[in-house]
Amino acid sequence: MPNWYLVGMMGSGKTATGRRLAFLLGCSFLDLDQLIEEKTGRTVVEIFAREGEAFFRDVEAGVLREVSGTGPRVIAAGGGTVLRADNVARMRQSGKVIFLEAALETLWERVKDKKDRPLLKGADPKKALEEIFLARKNFYESASDLKVQTDGQSPEEVAKKIFELLKTT
Repeated sequence: MPNWYLVGMMGSGKTATGRRLAFLLGCSFLDLDQLIEEKTGRTVVEIFAREGEAFFRDVEAGVLREVSGTGPRVIAAGGGTVLRADNVARMRQSGKVIFLEAALETLWERVKDKKDRPLLKGADPKKALEEIFLARKNFYESASDLKVQTDGQSPEEVAKKIFELLKTT
């Protein structure tokens, strides 16, 4: 049985949608960032601050390797998981990759007050979000089997839409 990987920018709704989609599919849900925090005993923010992004991405790839062989599950990938080709290959070999797309303004509204976004810690977090958005959009597009727009929709609505799409694929 395959896994279903949710990819997309921070604020796209991967975790909230993933929980609801797992319920609809009758399987378990995993959040890669949460698993990383459990395995390391540190928050993602702490890992970025102490070890840097490259270290975090290495840990992320290892955790993805561990969970990709088991299924069926809905797995919320981290926003940058698609930046490594081996991660994308692993997800595609073990399931379907679903891109949760949202407009930049929607993403900003969803994350602007969050304190757990290490890549937005600089002087101009909105500009940082825009730069990440532009740099990653093609990665999400090329990695995904399905794309679902999340603007103006609740996680429940997005999960139902994915559920219906999965019935036809």
